[in-house]
Amino acid sequence: MPNGKTVLIVDDDTNVRKAIRLGVEELGWAVVEACDGEEGLRLLRERMFDLVVSDVWMPKVDGISFLKYAMEIRPGLKVLSVSGGGTAPAALSLKMTEMYGASDILFKPFTPNELLGKLSALMADEPALD
Repeated sequence: MPNGKTVLIVDDDTNVRKAIRLGVEELGWAVVEACDGEEGLRLLRERMFDLVVSDVWMPKVDGISFLKYAMEIRPGLKVLSVSGGGTAPAALSLKMTEMYGASDILFKPFTPNELLGKLSALMADEPALD
């Protein structure tokens, strides 16, 4: 049963969205999914979210552009940026998301405990401003 918190998951990989959704739901939060950054931005314009989990590498609108526009739409929004593996391009991309306002970063593949720890820590702070 959701406890009033809602998380937007933005990732083009169905399996990754499912894994994140299961973690979010385990914490008792509601989930809305977007298959790419373009859909994620549309959803951000339509409703409020307590937290966004966003991939970096996506079609249409990549994660860095998504983050830049998301912060314009919802200043102060909490965003967990995720990207594949510990490769140099992934690490650089995740660091760039921090420059654009990501609250935290997480490398794929991640364990359920790593995800739950990041989500819980981010949600423990004050809710994003309306």
